Amino acid sequence: MSKVMNLLKWTGLLVLLGLSLNVRAEMPIFDSHLHYGGEDVKAYAPKEIMAIFDRSQVTHALISSTPNDGTEALYHYAPKRIIPFLGVYETLKDKRDWMYDETVVAKAEEALKKGFYRGLGEFHIFAKDKKSPVFKGLVKLAEKHGLMLQAHGDAEIIDEIFAIAPKVTVLWAHMGTRPEPDFLRSVLQRHPDRLYIDTSVRDTLLLGTDGYSKHRGLTDEWKKLFIDYQDRFLVAVDTFSVNRWNTFDSVVKDIRSWLSQLPEPVARKLAYENARKLFLEE
Repeated sequence: MSKVMNLLKWTGLLVLLGLSLNVRAEMPIFDSHLHYGGEDVKAYAPKEIMAIFDRSQVTHALISSTPNDGTEALYHYAPKRIIPFLGVYETLKDKRDWMYDETVVAKAEEALKKGFYRGLGEFHIFAKDKKSPVFKGLVKLAEKHGLMLQAHGDAEIIDEIFAIAPKVTVLWAHMGTRPEPDFLRSVLQRHPDRLYIDTSVRDTLLLGTDGYSKHRGLTDEWKKLFIDYQDRFLVAVDTFSVNRWNTFDSVVKDIRSWLSQLPEPVARKLAYENARKLFLEE
C-alpha cells in the first residue's frame, strides 16, 4: 500500500509540475525592447510583425527605431499594441557621437509634438560621455514631458541620469554592461524607486549556456535577485538586426525557459505584469 501511495504522490507532483510549466508556456509576453528600423521594414511588413507576435503570444511591445519611421509605421498599424519610443539619432553611425550633436535635443522636442511617443531611447552612452551637455538636455527633456528613458550604458550613466533628474523613470537595457547579480543588486539598492531593467540579449547567460555544456539554468544568485526585485525586471528580445526577427520565436522560447525556473507569480511579473503597470495602467 505504501508503494502505491508513494507512486500516487509522485504522480500528483509530476502532474502539478506539468500544469505549472504549461501555464508558463502560455503566459503572455510584453516585450520591452524591440527595434523596427530600416532593414527590418524592408524585410517585414507590419502585418507580418503582428503575426510573429501572435504566434509567440507577445501581446504588446516597446518599439524604437533608427530612423523613427519604422516605429511610427508600426504604431499607426497597431496603436493599442505598440509602445513607441523616440530614437535620438538618425543613422546607426550616430550611436558613437550623438551626445555631441547640438541639434539632437531640439529635433527630439520637435518630434515629440506628434503626441504619441512614450519615452526617449534606446540611446547608447557610457561613462566617459556622462557630462555631455546634450545628454543632460535629453534627460531634462524627458523630465519636462514625463517620459521614460531607455538607456544602453553602464551604471555610471544610470547614476548620472538620476543625479540630473531624480524623478524620471529609467529602463536600463540588457541588464547593463555588468550583468552580474550582486552588481545589479547594488545599483537597484542605490535607485530603489524608478529604475527598471530589461533582460534582452542575456538569455544565454541566464540559461547558463557556455557553448560546451547543456543548459544548466538559473543559478541561485539569479533566482534570488529576480525574486527580491520581482517588480523591477522586464523581459525582451531586442531585434537589433533582421536576423533577430527571423529567429524571434526561438528567442522567446529561451525567455520562457528561464522564466519557467522562477515561481509562477514572479515569472508573470517579469513576462508581462511589470510592463503592463508601467505602460498600460496610467
